[in-house]
Amino acid sequence: MKKVETPQVNYPYVVGIDVSKESIDVCMIEAVSQRHYSIALTNTSEGYVKLKRWMKQHGNDDHEQTLFCMEHMGIYTRNLVKYLMSRGGKVWLESSLHIKRSIGLARGKSDKIDAERIARFALIHQQQAKLVKLSHPTLERLQYLMRLRARLLKSKLSQERAISEIEHFDKKAANEMKRLSKPSLEGLASSLKDVEEKMLEVIHIDKEVRALYELVTSVKCVGKVLATDLIIYTHGFTRMLDGKKLACYCGVAPFEYSSGTSVYGAPGTSNFANKILKYHLHMASMSAIRHCPELKEYYLRKREEGKGKMTILNAIRNKLLHRVVAVVKRGTPYQDRIALKKVEMA
Repeated sequence: MKKVETPQVNYPYVVGIDVSKESIDVCMIEAVSQRHYSIALTNTSEGYVKLKRWMKQHGNDDHEQTLFCMEHMGIYTRNLVKYLMSRGGKVWLESSLHIKRSIGLARGKSDKIDAERIARFALIHQQQAKLVKLSHPTLERLQYLMRLRARLLKSKLSQERAISEIEHFDKKAANEMKRLSKPSLEGLASSLKDVEEKMLEVIHIDKEVRALYELVTSVKCVGKVLATDLIIYTHGFTRMLDGKKLACYCGVAPFEYSSGTSVYGAPGTSNFANKILKYHLHMASMSAIRHCPELKEYYLRKREEGKGKMTILNAIRNKLLHRVVAVVKRGTPYQDRIALKKVEMA
């Protein structure tokens, strides 16, 4: 699984890398002398070998004593990260927004300048570095499948929405669109089914991931999509195994908004969140108020008290997350209180 290591401080060399699809811009800073060196290379295995030689030319022949920092760029950084870590390099993947805001006011922009800014950021904040380990192969594969599922679902919904909008004004044209779109919609539906079956197959092959999946889905109204997403984004629950932290990451934790005696707003959630998880959590909460008696009763009671619908739904999202974290920590499936009471009464 992907874990966070305790960071080493005072690295002799810090390397900032600005990564794009075809190239990488590198800036290396020598901690003692504060001298920095820059180079542009291709984002290929040949470029990585040249990077190693270039670092050696400037006196750095020890990847294990070097902190490499770069922004999260998805698949663009994957091969580079694997290469550096295979040679003992310490890799820190940081949010581009975090780096940008930490710099303050900045003028001008280029790949070379960005690499230098990343290196300066890493040098100053190296004590807060979150070093990564390579992800579990099963989680990587699940992530690919989840992204494919999202693209297929988006295409399917886009076509269906277009037909629905036209149908309101011109039923004849809508019927023609339905006829013409039928093969593609059926194909997309078939592909979605195949992807979801493959996801379940991948989960069940890996005993560790399967055990987590069964625990998470034991929580009522937490379906296969939300469960898989939670396992992926928490790296198999090796990170954020705390209900409050996970709620913050998913964008469902309320924050106070006030200042002095004149500024006071109702507590609200932050936009800095994993939007995918937040959406799937919302869908789970909508399902919960219809199919989970305990949460349905909670929803109706709070509505009678005058609480807003979205406020209550957000509370239910939090309840679902805390239940998931609880069953994972405990290592036993979720037990429905109402079901337990019925068993005791019987």
